[in-house]
Amino acid sequence: MRASPVAAGAAVVALAGDAGQAEPGWAERVAQLELDPPTRMLALHCALLGREGGVWRLALDPKQSTTRTRAREDKLAEALARQVGEAVRLEIELREPAAETPAQAAERALRAQLAEAHASLLADPVVQALQQRFGATIHPDSIRPLRTH
Repeated sequence: MRASPVAAGAAVVALAGDAGQAEPGWAERVAQLELDPPTRMLALHCALLGREGGVWRLALDPKQSTTRTRAREDKLAEALARQVGEAVRLEIELREPAAETPAQAAERALRAQLAEAHASLLADPVVQALQQRFGATIHPDSIRPLRTH
């Protein structure tokens, strides 16, 4: 397999592990990895392009290129190797991911929650009464979804 000119030949780590388990998606895999916050940010802004054996090809959103360092790539490769139980080499390409990254999915979910919170607030009879009686207005930036955890 030929590496992209912007691909990194990151760490190769060999470990023994389990085989034959169902393959999780990239977002689920990243959520299960034990990563320090900077390395997690790198992983969250990547999308899996493909995997051939121990070679993992990732697309990193170019707007997030500052999250990429050799040390973070090495830590991500090591964490993936521990998870899958085999040597992992990362090839990271700076390009707009075709698939949604975990960070983009989280942003989309947050926007949906905010839209739902806004609609719920506007539909509230007390809010409607305050608007009609006192001319109250809602500042969209002040709306936050309730956290359930």
